[in-house]
Amino acid sequence: MFIRLKERPNGKTSVQIVESIRRGKQVQQKIVRHIGNAVSKEEIEIFRTLAKDFIRRLKQENDRQPMLPYDGPEKLISRIERNEIPLEEGESISLEHAQEEQRFVTGITDVLGNLYDELGYHSLLRGTRKNAQWNAILKACVLSRLANPTSKRKTASYLERDLGITIDLDKIYRMMDHVSTHEEHIKRVVCNNTIGLFEQSVDVLFFDVTTLYFESFESDELKRPGFSKDNKFSEVQVMLALVTTHHGLPVSYYLFPGNTSETQTLLSAVNDLRQNMNVRDVTLVADRAMFSKANLALMDAEGISYIVACKLKSLSKKVKDSILNDTYDKCVIENEPCMSNEYEVQGRRLVVNYSPKRAYKDRSDRDRLIKRMLKKAKSNSKLSIHNVLPNRGTAKYLDMKNVEDLCIDEAKIAEDARWDGLHGILTNIQHLSAVELLVRYRGLWQIEEAFRLNKHDLRMRPIYHWTPDRVKAHIAICYLAYSVAKHALYRLNILSKLPMSFEQLRNELLHMQASVLRDNSTGRLYELPSAKTPVHAQICKIFGVKFRQSIRRYK
Repeated sequence: MFIRLKERPNGKTSVQIVESIRRGKQVQQKIVRHIGNAVSKEEIEIFRTLAKDFIRRLKQENDRQPMLPYDGPEKLISRIERNEIPLEEGESISLEHAQEEQRFVTGITDVLGNLYDELGYHSLLRGTRKNAQWNAILKACVLSRLANPTSKRKTASYLERDLGITIDLDKIYRMMDHVSTHEEHIKRVVCNNTIGLFEQSVDVLFFDVTTLYFESFESDELKRPGFSKDNKFSEVQVMLALVTTHHGLPVSYYLFPGNTSETQTLLSAVNDLRQNMNVRDVTLVADRAMFSKANLALMDAEGISYIVACKLKSLSKKVKDSILNDTYDKCVIENEPCMSNEYEVQGRRLVVNYSPKRAYKDRSDRDRLIKRMLKKAKSNSKLSIHNVLPNRGTAKYLDMKNVEDLCIDEAKIAEDARWDGLHGILTNIQHLSAVELLVRYRGLWQIEEAFRLNKHDLRMRPIYHWTPDRVKAHIAICYLAYSVAKHALYRLNILSKLPMSFEQLRNELLHMQASVLRDNSTGRLYELPSAKTPVHAQICKIFGVKFRQSIRRYK
């Protein structure tokens, strides 16, 4: 091991302890510990002294334990595990000789880590001699994704720098191998946690699918090219189906090859929910992508209750004429004045809803597309095919008889305007009113929010793993992080009536920090917590976490 100084673009100098490791014929350098970023020559010398002391301790103990007196490199850090003791009577810290050795985030580990344990996720991995070790590493990776989602390699660095947890990257990968073999067990535990929140059985489940892309073009049995919802058509992808409650709490997920049709994912998910998750007698709510004659017929035959969006313009001419010309009954859906009507289509109920808000949006979207076309049109309202190809959704407003000179078709625009504000749902449920059915369908936004949280806040994609088992493990870790996030929001928003998004919660928790100070005159280490805000106090009270502001000393 040796000390390496590395200049950063911001002008600081990073002081690191590095070890050379031979892998085959190559010798690679591995960072054992990042000491700190120095801004002056004096700080560099201070960090050098700390690094030398750390190397000396490693050689004496022949261990990779971090410099602070934590219990172990794979063990999550909590206030109890740091063996803190109150200050002795009359004990004081010399500010003249005090030096900050490390600063780390306590809010994520204290609040979300405590919730993770309450949900029973601390013992998901079983059947090996090192159960505690692999479970601790899994917990650390889940908390890291909640705090700062990034690649597994960067996760190892973040855990040490900001959460005070040192884990070797190779052990993270080995933990993922255990996760892939426990995938079904993890899904059952998460499902039981969600179902257990409700005194009565869950009666509505929301289903939707999305695609997750890879920074790769190589296919295998799981990674396949297909229709990408992220417009990543050149990369391979997988198909992820997600099932949630009306609060967005996770029930299960399913991973399919990237070229799987959306309609093929629904029934396999429903059968698994019935057989393995013991979820029965529920109403399945899905968007129009699940609307296929074969799907609906199979669900009818299986006795599955469903509410799916209906493509109104694909119905028979007789039904479409009725929808456009009939009078509608006034109703109120979630405090919004609307109008609805009901029809029968092949023995199923078709409920059509007219919403003024939806009509305004439909009209605005169409006007935007037309304005975009007019900007590119010639003086005689002619367009080139090259102007149309990159713009999705504009072709339906064009006269396509002559592809050399396309023109805007006013008749098509007028016909499309007749459908503004109209939306239909198809169901086999007979005992609920039209308004009750529409209210249930409107809860589908929860699963759209779930995908947004997974893709953006937790950065489930792009995926950097290549083997199917590692891909499955990555999805399972993200799913656990999503479960913790949604249970946290459920406690805040639903149970405690404290409105807060996950991004707001994460920001508050990241600002709950602590500094580790060394009194160079005595050699003692102290923890100084950051200031408590009223929001921090509310969060800690809701999650049953004690927020302490007094200075504590390490043994």
